[in-house]
Parts: sequence; C-alpha cells; structure tokens
Amino acid sequence: MAVLEAETPAAAGSTLDIRAYVDPRRPLSWSAQMVALLRDGHYAEAYGILAEKMPFVENQLRPYAECLAGVRNHWTMVHDRIAGLMPPGDNQRILDVGCAVGSHAVEFARKGHRTWGVDILPAMIDRGRELVDSLGLQDRCTLLTGDIRRLEQLFEPHTFDAAVACDIFEHLDDASLLTLLAGLRHVLRPGGTIIIQTSPGRHYYWFDPDRIKLLALLAPMAWLPDRLFTAWVRGLERGPLRRLRSEHERFYRHEHGHFNCLDPVHLRGLLRRAGLRDIRVFAEHTHPGFKDEGCRRTWWGRLLFGRKSVACRNLYGLARTPECRDRPAPPEDRS
Repeated sequence: MAVLEAETPAAAGSTLDIRAYVDPRRPLSWSAQMVALLRDGHYAEAYGILAEKMPFVENQLRPYAECLAGVRNHWTMVHDRIAGLMPPGDNQRILDVGCAVGSHAVEFARKGHRTWGVDILPAMIDRGRELVDSLGLQDRCTLLTGDIRRLEQLFEPHTFDAAVACDIFEHLDDASLLTLLAGLRHVLRPGGTIIIQTSPGRHYYWFDPDRIKLLALLAPMAWLPDRLFTAWVRGLERGPLRRLRSEHERFYRHEHGHFNCLDPVHLRGLLRRAGLRDIRVFAEHTHPGFKDEGCRRTWWGRLLFGRKSVACRNLYGLARTPECRDRPAPPEDRS
C-alpha cells in the first residue's frame, strides 16, 4: 500500500487554547464553540468537543450496525445510491475521506474492493479498526488518522481508482474543500472518480412548514422550473434574507457543525474551480421516511417543493480527475 509517513494530528499534539473560542454571550454553548473552531479550521479540536459532549462515535457506528443486522435505514439508502454511482469494475482501490468509523470503506471492502478511510478523530479510527477486525477485513480495509486536507502527505500520487466523500462537505469551508479536491486529484489516478454526498442541502430547512414567513416568499414561485426557482431562492439569500446565513442556529437549526451546507450551483462551481471533468451535480430525497423535515413533513410541502433541487435533503456531486496522455504505473502494494 502506498502510504507515506506523516505526522497525524494526534501525534503532532495541539497547543490551541479552545477556551478562547467560547462565546462570552453563551458561555455554556459548546455547539457555538465547536462552530467557531471549525470556522478557523481546527477540526480535530472541534470534533473532540463533540465526542466529549455526546456519544458521537457510537452514533456514527449505529446505522452501520443496523445495516449488518439486515435493517434498512437512511445510511443503507445513501450507501446504495453512492455504490450505484461507482464506476463498474471489481477490486477497485477506493478512498473514503472523512470516513468516521469507516462504514463506507468497510462496506465496499465486503463487496470485494480494496479500501482506505481517513478521519481526523482518533477515537473514530480506533472504533472503526475494531469493526474491521471483527469482520475479518484487515487485508482489504485500512483506516488511518489524518487530515483530509493533507492527503498528499498520506498517500502517493495516483494510488486510488475512486474516492467517496460522504457527509463531510458541509463541515468544511470553501478554501478547505478546494484543498481537499486538489488532494484528491493528487492521489487519484488520471480519470479517477470522485463521488460526493452532502446533507442537508443548503436551503433544506427553509421549507419547514412552520416557517410561515419564508414560505410566503417561496410558495408563490413554486410554479417556476427548477433552475429558475433555484435562482429565486439564491436571490432571496443574497438580498432580503442575507442575514440568515450568519445566524447558525436559525439557519441550520440543530445540525452540529454544518456551517457550509451547499446547493447544486455552489457545489458545481467548486468542482469546476478544482479543475475536475465530467461534472454531474444533482439533488434528491434519498431516504424518504427517514429524517423527514423540510418540505417532506406535509403533503402540500411535498406537492409544492418535493421536486425542487434546493429543497432536497441530499446533494450529490460526481466528477473525474483529468486524463493524461502518459499515465504512470500504479504504485506497488507495500502494506
């Protein structure tokens, strides 16, 4: 396996004073402290707080544990959607970035692929390795602690055929996302596939039925085609509703650390800026009946907005790294 020796966040240690990120107006609000750390790029410290305040690691494992028990849930639906977007081929080398306990990496390994997962929180990787060992997948699935913004320090060029980024883009600012995409270009082979899933969509909670004032602005325009309706929603955000994006609790409700939820236009723009090819972006409600908020809470919400991309919970991006005329040979497996 082509893994480079690199100092992980855990090994490097941290001299950051997280108390400096406490909001004096809300000294007991750990979620505000977490968001402030995330906005400054201190991801290990931010998610360390989350792991202390709630059973974050076990919550990440629970949906996959249900999957192993044969229960269909929101995670299985998302994974099936991602697997359906994966290019055909057996025994592919797949990277799962921001993997948490490595559920997607593990499931792809169970399907015969060779997989790797990277997450910045050591507790996630430790728990994920226990899962890998319990399933006897040590030879097919490798989980690493590391910063996904530094992939070139973890892997050699052109190591992977495909990469998956599931429920991670909403936690990173645009600069970090572009750094991540540049890293993926580095570690993927030419023509390699990147599959992105992010949730909730940027405007998802605008369509909650109890947001009467917002719906008064949205419902009259529901007759517009999707592209024009999206332009209307984005125009509202830039104009009369521009303050909402700076008010985390009112805009994103209860989603801890989701401070950069995307819409299709925004995600497509990031993929283009990263120099990727064959870009496809689409939004949908991947798991109806699970986590139903937004327009899916009422029949009239589903009727008016159910097919509008900006109202969907799940946003997907599919792209390929540029081809090159002289493709280097794949690196030798050194694991």
